Amino acid sequence: MSYDRYFTRGQNVFLINISEERDASVFNSFTGRVVLCSDDQLLLKTAYRLYSGEVLGLKPGMQFKLTTEAMGMGVQVRAELVELVSPEELKLRPLGELAVYQRRQSPRADLSLPLLLVPQKSSLAAFQREWKRVVQDLQKPAPPRLKLTSTAINLSAGGFGVNLATEPTHLALVVIDLQDEKRPICAVAELIWRKPDNEQQLTACGHRFVEILKEDQERIAALVEKIAGGRTSGVKQRELIDRMEP
Repeated sequence: MSYDRYFTRGQNVFLINISEERDASVFNSFTGRVVLCSDDQLLLKTAYRLYSGEVLGLKPGMQFKLTTEAMGMGVQVRAELVELVSPEELKLRPLGELAVYQRRQSPRADLSLPLLLVPQKSSLAAFQREWKRVVQDLQKPAPPRLKLTSTAINLSAGGFGVNLATEPTHLALVVIDLQDEKRPICAVAELIWRKPDNEQQLTACGHRFVEILKEDQERIAALVEKIAGGRTSGVKQRELIDRMEP
């Protein structure tokens, strides 16, 4: 199998945890960039540290669904984590055949919602630990009152776009009140693009959710569908599914 035809050097790859031992209620993922690809290994480098001395959730033997774009099509393959080379590098072994599919844009909506964005230069493992703590707090009968500010965002089940007056970081913790009479959602988000607006002294930023409860993804999808008048119903995006599909 010529994996290097589809996973070329410098290409971004989205890794979705599909290991049997994962918490099935959580969508767990991150992005890496191809450093090296051959028939039996794939070396990826992340834009942020995956760990830094914390108790690590990543370990050899874990399986991921790798998705990327090649020649205008979506490509997915199952892969096994072989080695953590460094806090920013990991080596995987592709398993089986590649599958090609038609990529679909995740339905989005422009709206203003109460939001708290906490950018920090911490590792993914540290963010995951903090995310778990905040989610547990938000689920308590008397949750803490967080200081959320009404913010214009472009929201989808896969992530959000927002204008920032401060310098963005590669990872951030975000809390959003969907105003659906339920608790606010919390997620870890990674920065996937940025575009400075020098006139307004803002930076337009696109973020992808990399750690989020699946039920919160569904709540966002329901909100976007409601705003769109049901026109997004049935839209399927493989980058949000933590299992291999034909």
